[in-house]
Amino acid sequence: PSESSSEFVSPHLLGGRAADSESRPVRSVFPSSTRRSGHVNGNDAREPLLCNSDIKGGIVNDDYSERVVTFSESVNGHEESKTIEKYRDGRAEVSLEEQMMQYEALNYTLEEPDLKISGAFQKTRLSLEEEQRSINRQRWGLTFVIAIFTALVAVLITWATQTLVKYKLKTAQDWIMKEHHGEIPHGCTLLLMVGMCLGMSMIGGLFVMLEPIAAGSGIPEIKSLLNGVMIKRSMRIKTLIAKAGGLIFAVGGGFPIGKEGPMIHAGAIAGAGLSQGKSSTFGFDTSWSKFKEFRNDKEKRDFIACGAAAGVAAAFGAPLGGVMFCLEEGASWWHPDLTWRTLFAAMTSAFITNVFISGIRGESNSWGMLSRSGLLAFGGDAADDPWKYTAWEIPGFVLIGCLGGFIGAGFNYLNEGLTIWRQNGNVSSRIRRYIEVLVLNVFIVLCAFGIPMSTGNYYCRDNESNYGCPDRSSVSGYTTQFYCPDGKYHVLATIFFNSPENAIRFLYYEPSNDHISSHCNLPPSALVVFLVPYLAFMCLVYGIAIPSGMFVPLILSGAVLGRLSGYLLGSFQMMLGIEVAEHGAYALIGSAAMLGGVTRMTISLTLIIIETTGVVQFGLPVFLTALAARTCGHLINEGLYDIHMELRHVPFLPWDPPTWYQSLRARDVMSYNPICLELRVRAESLLRILSTHKHNGFPIVNTVVTGSTTKRRLVGIILRKHICAMLSKRLREKVLTPPGTAAKSGENVELNWDDLNRTYPHFPAVENLRLNEVEKQYIVDFSIFMNLTPHRVLPTASVWHVYQLFRQMGLRHLCVVDTQGDIIGMITRQDLTIEHCKQCWEHEEKTPSFRTWRPLPAHQRKRGRSTDSIDELKSVPTWTMPRPHFIANNSPGTRNRRLG
Repeated sequence: PSESSSEFVSPHLLGGRAADSESRPVRSVFPSSTRRSGHVNGNDAREPLLCNSDIKGGIVNDDYSERVVTFSESVNGHEESKTIEKYRDGRAEVSLEEQMMQYEALNYTLEEPDLKISGAFQKTRLSLEEEQRSINRQRWGLTFVIAIFTALVAVLITWATQTLVKYKLKTAQDWIMKEHHGEIPHGCTLLLMVGMCLGMSMIGGLFVMLEPIAAGSGIPEIKSLLNGVMIKRSMRIKTLIAKAGGLIFAVGGGFPIGKEGPMIHAGAIAGAGLSQGKSSTFGFDTSWSKFKEFRNDKEKRDFIACGAAAGVAAAFGAPLGGVMFCLEEGASWWHPDLTWRTLFAAMTSAFITNVFISGIRGESNSWGMLSRSGLLAFGGDAADDPWKYTAWEIPGFVLIGCLGGFIGAGFNYLNEGLTIWRQNGNVSSRIRRYIEVLVLNVFIVLCAFGIPMSTGNYYCRDNESNYGCPDRSSVSGYTTQFYCPDGKYHVLATIFFNSPENAIRFLYYEPSNDHISSHCNLPPSALVVFLVPYLAFMCLVYGIAIPSGMFVPLILSGAVLGRLSGYLLGSFQMMLGIEVAEHGAYALIGSAAMLGGVTRMTISLTLIIIETTGVVQFGLPVFLTALAARTCGHLINEGLYDIHMELRHVPFLPWDPPTWYQSLRARDVMSYNPICLELRVRAESLLRILSTHKHNGFPIVNTVVTGSTTKRRLVGIILRKHICAMLSKRLREKVLTPPGTAAKSGENVELNWDDLNRTYPHFPAVENLRLNEVEKQYIVDFSIFMNLTPHRVLPTASVWHVYQLFRQMGLRHLCVVDTQGDIIGMITRQDLTIEHCKQCWEHEEKTPSFRTWRPLPAHQRKRGRSTDSIDELKSVPTWTMPRPHFIANNSPGTRNRRLG
C-alpha cells in the first residue's frame, strides 16, 4: 500500500491511555485481527513496521530513519487528533494481542557476541575450567543461602499466623464462656469476631494496595517465569514484604485461604533476589562481587526454580514434592544438575523449617525434635496406626476422583466468570478492590461464626469416647467447644471455626464406626452444611486483593467431600460384604480429588500428600484419584492456575503442542519483513527507530544489492536493552565512533560485556536517552555487540518443530531465513500460541472479529499453505489496511461493525 492509503495512531490509545505521541510507537488503524508485518520481540507486542512504499526490505539505515521521522511528524497533527477523539468516543475494544504487550519474553539461551567471547579466547583451557568450577561452587553456595532464607520466611509467617489465630480463637472462647455465665449479652462474641477479623483484614489489604502484584497465590507468576515470560514486579523484595505481611493478617482475618502458595512465591522471590546481589527497592548493588556471573535470564530462572522447590518443602515438608512441582508445573527446560540443586534446596529448607518449628510448638525440650516435617504435617499420634484399605475399594477411590474433577471444573468455571466480571471494571480500581476485601471478610466471618451458632447444641458430641465408640483421645485436642457444655465439642464449629490445620487433622483422624448410622460417626448433615458455603467462600476469595493460597482450603473441603463419599461407598460395600476403610482414609482421598480437580496436579500432588501424611501405602490410590480428577476436569476446562494465566493473556507454552501443528509451516505463522538494522547505523537514526518501535530484538543484516534484487543476509541479532545501554550516558563515549572511523574489534574496545549488562535486569529507557548534535552524527557499530549465533529456521519447517525449539531451548526470537541466509521473517512465542495458529489454520476470506488475530495478507489468503515459493515470501510488502475514511464521518457503532 502507498503512503497515502494508510493512517496511523499510537497503540496506547487503543487501551484508552494518554501519553506523549512523539515518544510512543506509531501503529496503523486496522482491526486487531489483521496480520502484522513487524515482528514481535521481547515483550512480544506485535508492532507493525511503519509503512512506506519507498522502504526497501524494511532495513533501518539513515535514509529509512529520515523517512520515518518525516512520516511520523505528518501524522501527529490535526488529522490524527480527530482520529484519536473518535477512538475515545467509540471505546475501541482492546485486542488479545494488545493485552499481551505488557509481557516481556525471557531469553534462556546465552548470547555469543564477539565482545563476550573474545576474552575467553585469550584464556587457557585450564583457567577456563577452574573458572567454571569456581562459578559452580558459588551456585551451590547461593542455593544453600536461598534455602535457609526461604525456611526462615516460612517460619516467620507460620509463627505470626499461629499467634494471631490462637489469640483470636482463645479470646472468642473466653467471651463465649462469659456469655454462658451471663456476664455479657448473648451475641457479643459474634460482634467481637467481626471487629477483630475486619481490623486484621484492613491491615492485610493495605499491603496489597501498596503492591498489587502481591495478591493471589503467586503460582501463576512462577509458572509464567519458569516458562519464559516475565511478570513485572513479581520478583521484587517489595513484593515479598507485601506478600508476607498481607498473608499474615489475611489468614488471621478468617479468610478461607492457605499459606502454602504464597510461601512458594516467597521462595521464588528469594531465589531471584539473592542470586542477583542487588535490590531496586533498597537501592544496593554488588556488581563488584561474583554475583555478576548470575545476572542473566538463564541463571535467574534456575535459582527461581530452586527457591520455589524450597518453598514447597518448607510449606509441606515435602522435598521430593517440591522438586516434582517445579518439574511438572513450571520449568520448560530441565537438566540433571538442576535436579540436584532443587533437591538440595528443598532438603535444606525442610530441615531448617523443621528445626525452628520444633521450638515454636512450645513443648519442653522440643528444640531439635524432628518428629514432624514442614509447616503442614498431618501426621502425628494418630498416624502410628496407619490407615488400611482393600484392593476392592480402589474403584471407589477412582469414582471419588472423578467426582472431585467435576466439582473442581465447576469451581474453576465459576471463579473464571467471577474474575472476568471483576476485570470488566466492576472491581478494578485499588479502592474498590480494598472495599471488596472488607465486605467479603464481614460476610464470611458472619457465616463462619453464625452458622454453627444458629444450630445451638444440635451438633454437640462427647469429647471423650463412650457408648462403645472407638478411642478418640488422639484428636480431642483438635476440637472446639464453642457453645457446647463442658466435656463436649461442636462438630460444625470444629470444622468451621477452627484453624484449618486442626480441622484437617480432625477430619483425617476422627475414628469412625463400621455401621454408617452409628452415633460414633460424624453427622453427614454437618458435613453438607459446611461444604456448600465453604466452596462458595473459596470461589469468592480467590482473586480478591489479598495474598491467598488454595492448597489448605482444597485439602479441607476435599476431606469433607471424602468423608461424605465414605458414607455412600461404605454402605454399598457393606452390602457386598467388603471391609470398609476408615472414613479418615476417604477424607485423604477426597483431598487428593479436590486438589487434582482444581489444580490438575498429579505427580507432585501425590508426593506432597504422601510426604505430608506419611502414609506411603496410599501412594497408588492417591495417584489414581488425582489422575482421575485431572482427566475428568480436563473434559470441561483447564486448571485454575492455567485459567488465570489465560485471563491475564500470558503467552504460556505448554509442554506439547497439538498434533495439527505438524501441518503448519513456519511461513504460515511468522511475521513478514522484520525490522532490520545494518551493521553500522547513525546514532540519531537509531534513537529515532527505538522511539518509534517497541521491539526488543532487531536482526542485523548485511545488505547485498544485485541488479534490481536486494538481499538481506542475516549476520546477527541484538536486543533492545543492549542498544539502550550502548547509547546511555555511561557508555556512549566508548561506543560511538565518528563517521569514517574504522570499526572497533573485541580486543581494542574500551568496555567489556559485564559493563553492558551491569544494570540487569533494568536497562535505560529510550525516553531517557539524550544525544547532543555532535553525538547524533556519530556511528554505532554492532559488529562486536550483536549475537553472532542467532537461532534460525527455514520457512518450510513445521510449526511443531519450531514449537519444540522454543519450548526446550528457551528461545526468545527465531529468525526465518531462506536457503541462502536471507531473512524473510521472525517468530516469537506469540506466533506459537494456539489462538494464533488456529487463525492461520482456519482462516477464511470473511472479515475477522475485532477481538481475534489479524487476517493474513491477500496474497497469502489466496494460496495454499504448501504452494508458496520463497521468492514470493521475500517480496511481501509491509502489510497495512487501507485508510478507514468512515471513522471520521460515521458513528462509533458503525465503526465497530465495520471493524468486526
